[in-house]
Amino acid sequence: MVEILFQAISLFEKNKIDYCLIGGLAMMLYGGRANTVDIDFYVLVEDLEEVRKVFEKEKISVRSAGEHQLKIKIKGVQLDILYADHYLGDQVVKRAKRKKLGKNYVKIATPEDLIVLKTLADRSVDRRDIEELRELFEKKLDEKYIKRKLEYLRNFLS
Repeated sequence: MVEILFQAISLFEKNKIDYCLIGGLAMMLYGGRANTVDIDFYVLVEDLEEVRKVFEKEKISVRSAGEHQLKIKIKGVQLDILYADHYLGDQVVKRAKRKKLGKNYVKIATPEDLIVLKTLADRSVDRRDIEELRELFEKKLDEKYIKRKLEYLRNFLS
């Protein structure tokens, strides 16, 4: 899976597509116990079609999963590419932190942004991940940012 992760990142960087890792693999890279079979990325909404072109140019199969997501399969590993909208996602991508993985770097959503995204998803696995992030980053989280972002989204979605 790591080989596929770096292949995707290489394509993003070579084509100047801003991205960040979210989901279970991001949790694992922060030291969480998450178990995952896919790789989830956020890309800016304006880059979603460019992502499709880049992977198709590499002869990699790409399919739409609604208007907000692309599904890409490389050597049996599923990539879920979600578009980062202007209400939440673009800040997630822009705030992402570079984390060393082996000899390479990966852009990962901040723990605060993962908490916000997982709060919105509101599945049992996400609630467990939120608890774990809070344990891993105890007293290091920007709680004001999390609260402000969740309030903004509640107002926006209601």
